Amino acid sequence: MQIRLTVVDPTGPPFPAPGSARAGGPQARARSASCDVLVTAPAGTALAAVASALAAAVSGEGAPSASSAAAVVLYAGVERLDTQRCTLGEPPLIDGAVLSLGAPADPEPHPEVDEAPARLHVVAGPDAGGVHLLHGGQVRVGRSADADVPLDDPDVSRLHCAVTLSPEGRVTVADLGSTNGTTLDGSRVQARPVRLAPGALLRVGESALRLAPPGGPGPRAATTPDGEGHVRVPCAGTDPAAGGGASGDRPGG
Repeated sequence: MQIRLTVVDPTGPPFPAPGSARAGGPQARARSASCDVLVTAPAGTALAAVASALAAAVSGEGAPSASSAAAVVLYAGVERLDTQRCTLGEPPLIDGAVLSLGAPADPEPHPEVDEAPARLHVVAGPDAGGVHLLHGGQVRVGRSADADVPLDDPDVSRLHCAVTLSPEGRVTVADLGSTNGTTLDGSRVQARPVRLAPGALLRVGESALRLAPPGGPGPRAATTPDGEGHVRVPCAGTDPAAGGGASGDRPGG
């Protein structure tokens, strides 16, 4: 199993330089406050087995002695990790995880997201995973490069539908004469605007979009670890504990 972890030293230099190292391999000499580490180990390996290499990678120093290695303290967010109980491949030690050495790291601010009035999340189709911020006025969704929310979906018209955010915060959607039509939670949308509520599913062609309310990332999605350092995100309406088989499930960091 291979997973990539980012190790941050909150007490490191104010302008960290990128670096990389392989846990258990040659020691990294890049002195930076943040370092990507590729960990190669069997699934279920205790964090204690690689904790000293993670600390050495971000500090740029040699591997700690056996006595000092036991004192390595790592955090995932604000949670202090038990190096004996936490195992590689299981949350929070999955591919893409960010660990902090010695103290919790300050969360990275994202004012462009946190202060956005609302957001359109592309949850299905060729552009799944895209997030589009709504700052007011009309936003056109379509296949054209002139669209405000461009979708690389052959079943989407060049200008398919329009989502409008009013000054009062009300969001509506209207079809723009698309070839294959627009549906909102299964109901056909016409040229007359209808309310688009947070969480409602907007379908255009083979793509689907969901509106997130203002002021944050929205509710967390249930996930299931796959035992190889990733987690599975189920489609809406599927049981995350049921394992594979649901279309659209895919590993994510």
